[in-house]
Amino acid sequence: MTMLLSLMLATASPVAGAALPPMPQDLSTVPVIDGWLGRKISPRWSEEVARLYRRGECAGAVPYEGSSLLEIDMLFLLSGDGKPLKIAPVNASCPGVEKFVNARITGSLRSSFPKNGGDTPQWMRSQVRFLWSDAP
Repeated sequence: MTMLLSLMLATASPVAGAALPPMPQDLSTVPVIDGWLGRKISPRWSEEVARLYRRGECAGAVPYEGSSLLEIDMLFLLSGDGKPLKIAPVNASCPGVEKFVNARITGSLRSSFPKNGGDTPQWMRSQVRFLWSDAP
């Protein structure tokens, strides 16, 4: 029970009872995370995403030089110490891809976000990209 309580506290908002800022509707108003590690390494995850597309579970990838390209805009609500409080794939249009991306980010990339030192959570954005080919 103590471990469950610890997990719940770790994911709670930074100030108990404080309202989190609403998700932005206009991406152009959200600062970009410069040089975010997830944008650089997400192409390595392409084969996992391609499997969902090959099974017909998803749509939205576009043709790109004989391959398939999927670019997903991501919104992150970050605490002042760089911990993701919310992760929102904006245009994934596929629950399987959303689940996969969220799991990768909360797992291996959890500590890859910038710290702003503030007390108020801030929305920031980046992108993940996937590229695969089904050519023989």
